[in-house]
Amino acid sequence: MANSQLIQTKTFSITNEFVQNLIETHFEDLHIPEHQKGPDYIYPTSEPRTWLPDGKVRMTGSKDSKSVVTFFREIVKNNANKTAMVTKRNGFNVKWSYSQYLTDVNLVAKAFIKLGLSPYNGVCILGFNSPEWLISHLAAIFAGGLPAGVYTTNSPAACFHILQDCNANIVVVEDEHQLGKILKIRDTLPKLKTIIQYSGKPSHPDVISWPDLLKIGQSLPDDVLDKRIKSLAINQCCFLIYTSGTTGNPKGVMVSHDNVLAFAHFTTTKILEFKTNDRMISYLPLSHMAALGIDLYLAVQMAATVYFATPDALKGKMVDILHEVQPTVFLAVPRVIEKLYEKLQDAEVQMKPFKKSVFQWAQQKGINHHLKKSSNNMGYKLAKKLVFNKLKNQMGLQYITYIAAGGAPISSEIKRYFMGLDLIILDVYGLSESTGIHTGNTKNDFQLESVGNVNYIKEYKVDISNPSEDGSGEIILHGRNICMGYLHLKQQTIDIIDDEQWLFTGDLGMIDKYGYLYVTGRAKELIITSGGENIPPILIETIIKKNLPVVSNCMLVGDRKKYLTMLITLKTEVDPNTLLPTDELSQQAIAWCESVGSQIKSVSELIHTKDESVMRAIQDGITKYNHYEAISNAQKIQKWIILPEDFSIGNGDFGPTGKMRRPLITKKYSDLIDKMYAN
Repeated sequence: MANSQLIQTKTFSITNEFVQNLIETHFEDLHIPEHQKGPDYIYPTSEPRTWLPDGKVRMTGSKDSKSVVTFFREIVKNNANKTAMVTKRNGFNVKWSYSQYLTDVNLVAKAFIKLGLSPYNGVCILGFNSPEWLISHLAAIFAGGLPAGVYTTNSPAACFHILQDCNANIVVVEDEHQLGKILKIRDTLPKLKTIIQYSGKPSHPDVISWPDLLKIGQSLPDDVLDKRIKSLAINQCCFLIYTSGTTGNPKGVMVSHDNVLAFAHFTTTKILEFKTNDRMISYLPLSHMAALGIDLYLAVQMAATVYFATPDALKGKMVDILHEVQPTVFLAVPRVIEKLYEKLQDAEVQMKPFKKSVFQWAQQKGINHHLKKSSNNMGYKLAKKLVFNKLKNQMGLQYITYIAAGGAPISSEIKRYFMGLDLIILDVYGLSESTGIHTGNTKNDFQLESVGNVNYIKEYKVDISNPSEDGSGEIILHGRNICMGYLHLKQQTIDIIDDEQWLFTGDLGMIDKYGYLYVTGRAKELIITSGGENIPPILIETIIKKNLPVVSNCMLVGDRKKYLTMLITLKTEVDPNTLLPTDELSQQAIAWCESVGSQIKSVSELIHTKDESVMRAIQDGITKYNHYEAISNAQKIQKWIILPEDFSIGNGDFGPTGKMRRPLITKKYSDLIDKMYAN
């Protein structure tokens, strides 16, 4: 690759007197391990779950069970010179081979030990995706600690909760901005011993730079690390994933070595078609299980190459990165797909009539081909040549045949739209508590509304607990990938994992007669009206967005109320610098307004004028749902209101993974909601 250089082992100069003294100080690891049988040792235990940092759980692992250390070493041994990671530094693409990847992990692991990391204590990582992020994660595991990602959007108070909960001895931050959060809370964290900054030169003398960290690692003999590695067990906690905290304080999901390697093996062999020469882009938060699982564990499993996006990837730069990397694998959360869908629709609105007709003809050929509604492939091949290949080249997706998506529902309308562009969106289903993907659609077996066939993977079971007459109920999961429990939270652990190690997900769904799983909502999100009716909001919200293309987001309201109401936001342009919604309607929204006879161009203008054409058209969409799609009077929407701005992550309406924070939104707009129930 042009403008690239390979990371090599270096002897770093000391930039800090504090670090120099640390290196010269004699070190002895005083930790006395319970055993030295690892790293692939299995503790004998009958416990189905645990909430203790050093707890053990029984496992049904087969002969292929191993630790993350052994897994990583084996991959490196067979792929030493392959490129593992690529990132942009000062305009150059800097590469890590798999051999250098392991070298840096060993150095950082030794440094962590010398800097005071005790076994089963936390190493928190607070920063945007980078090679140093993944190296720190693996190094913490090698050293017997518990790595835990922290979302970059977290406040100092939210950071404090996680660092305190996992007894963090070390925190690795990206830059001065993230460092500032930790400095505000450092004095309240007595177990925090060291702060490391991996980007830029630290301004504080007792904060260690990344080069100095590697130098500290070079000063320690290998046998210190070997002792820690031999004390590992594959049925103990390997790392922590903190939930996004949409319903309360984040909980630390305990993932064992066997959990994550079982996930990596079955996902690459059963769900997603990974190849050894795959290229992928790391841009979603590594604090989330899906991103960490794919960008690290699945990538290493297949010895693929991970390219790290710049922090401005989601600020209008993603297409540039796609063009440069030309990925062969692409993971996206629904919000990313929805924004891409809106941009494509805006472009379609501005097409000239002939070009639009060709585009729409090609879309139909693509849909028919992938849904196998047509045996005549000539039209599809022509559409591919005239439209699909050119469009995918423009988007940097020419080597992509599918996009893996999870974390929240995606409407079938959007999935059908992308299918018409020769891009299949494969819904996958899982939770942090199931170590990511548990089931999913595959390229050769998918249903638009489904999240996969539960009969496809025998080792990973899916069932419905206490199903109602129509077969719906709580989705429960079983398999080697089910987590150990929640750190320090005994009752919550017992509540979600039973004695047979079934995970109670809190998601509602059903399995059809062919074995396809359909997710219908969250049990905690069910609206229970004052009349006792149970209302699943996501289903209704999806229908409204389908009926009204001008709607960006909507939220059903009515818990313990006499009737249902709805908060509605319209599709608007997004500020590329802040990623916050603007007041200006999107091109698609403007076109829709024009189609109903309005010249409205902004949300504020609509709210101020209450434009009759637009308000009537929105009411018509609501009325269509009420008359033809609501299954009972209790599920009809009686009132609605347009909000002054769209929901966004930046404003706190969505969590870091794109899930709607319903309690927060309800509180934020409580005055408007109260007005809808005033009479």
